[in-house]
Amino acid sequence: MNGSHSQHRDEPQDENLGLDLVSQVASSSRAAKKKPKRWIFAVTGLAIIVVLALVIFTLLNGGTKASKASKADDAVTQTVELKSGGQAVLSSSESENAVGVELSELPALDGSEQYVAWAVHESGSVSVIVSSTGEDASAGLTPADDVIALHITIEGAKIPDMPSEDAEASVDLPLAQDQETQDAS
Repeated sequence: MNGSHSQHRDEPQDENLGLDLVSQVASSSRAAKKKPKRWIFAVTGLAIIVVLALVIFTLLNGGTKASKASKADDAVTQTVELKSGGQAVLSSSESENAVGVELSELPALDGSEQYVAWAVHESGSVSVIVSSTGEDASAGLTPADDVIALHITIEGAKIPDMPSEDAEASVDLPLAQDQETQDAS
């Protein structure tokens, strides 16, 4: 303190200032931890690959519900002309338990209206199958074992709970196999 040299100056100083002790403790705590087994990574990777393969297989082979109904071995297809123009190809399949509706060549509607295809169930309830403002559209419904009729209507921008009375087309199920094209009912 009086300007004299420190007694410790001539001694070699440890440059890491005790960090070697910290390093030793850290390495011993890492050694105490269990390292994850490599097989866990392999099993996790295999599970991810299996799930992805199933998803891809389902997407490639599932098809849309409309195509399921129309491409089945027992498919019954009926084409109906809509009152306003355009047509609907209706399909049903017992083996796929599906109905399909494909709307095409529809006259364009303004933004406040849309074509709506409905499935009427035995219970009296209805389901919307597909809607379109004039562009081609297709969709389907499964399970369809309780569907007794298909209706196509023009509705407002907001789809109501029930179809309107003035139908563009209405067809009872099961579809008639011998009819190729039918005018709207």
